[in-house]
Amino acid sequence: MSAATATHNPLRPPKGPAPFFTITTAFNAVGWLVLALVVWFLVIPAVRFGNWAEFKNVDNLLFLWKGLQVTLFVGAVSVVLSTIFGFLLALGRLSNFKPLRLLSSGYIEFVRALPSYLIIFFVFLGFPKLGINLSAPWFAILGLTMYTTAVMAEIFRAGILSVDKGQLEAAYALGLQPRDTIIHIVLPQAVRKMVPAIVGQLITLTKDTSLASVIALQELSAAGKQLFNLYSGIVLETIFVIAAVYFVICFTLSLLSKKLEVKDLTRA
Repeated sequence: MSAATATHNPLRPPKGPAPFFTITTAFNAVGWLVLALVVWFLVIPAVRFGNWAEFKNVDNLLFLWKGLQVTLFVGAVSVVLSTIFGFLLALGRLSNFKPLRLLSSGYIEFVRALPSYLIIFFVFLGFPKLGINLSAPWFAILGLTMYTTAVMAEIFRAGILSVDKGQLEAAYALGLQPRDTIIHIVLPQAVRKMVPAIVGQLITLTKDTSLASVIALQELSAAGKQLFNLYSGIVLETIFVIAAVYFVICFTLSLLSKKLEVKDLTRA
């Protein structure tokens, strides 16, 4: 290969400083600007001039803490169940057994087309008529799991299909069973690509726990609503506190997602 060919190799990125202005930097700048405006016009005035006396009451804080515990419990159990059932549902949709594939596909497409709010409400009203009586947290878990399972199944399916088919053919040629192929070849590569989508859905699920207030579940947002109904004049302050709690939880999950992405890239 000549020097000229090596210099102009289209497969290599051009050398030189990176451009200062790109679409990514523009969106990042707009995002930081919006955040600065929110802090300046909403957060700072709320902190300086808000009525925070009731939040110095330990009983009120414990009341919100109990609501947060319910939120974390419902979210954590729903996450575990949705991940397990979502993976199994993805395998069903990829199955060569046509009835199983059609049944899995039908469930995914039907459930994804419905609002999670409606599913929770349907579970709460419909299941007792079938003799299934549960407490409010478990009705919420059941409804959220039914919806999130369908979404997680599509995430898993996309991740599995992203693995090169040549590796699967090589595994089968070496005599590996389908189960061993999935565990040792497909999943290690697929999970690496699915981490951002999975964590994004977990963040959505955490926020969707607030929808369970429709069935009188005493989670964080419902506890906040009762608090500002009890004390007049602290509506915005209560919403601010609840929003801050949700932000901390979701932002922590987002940082965890980025950390996992970095680790996967260093191992790749």
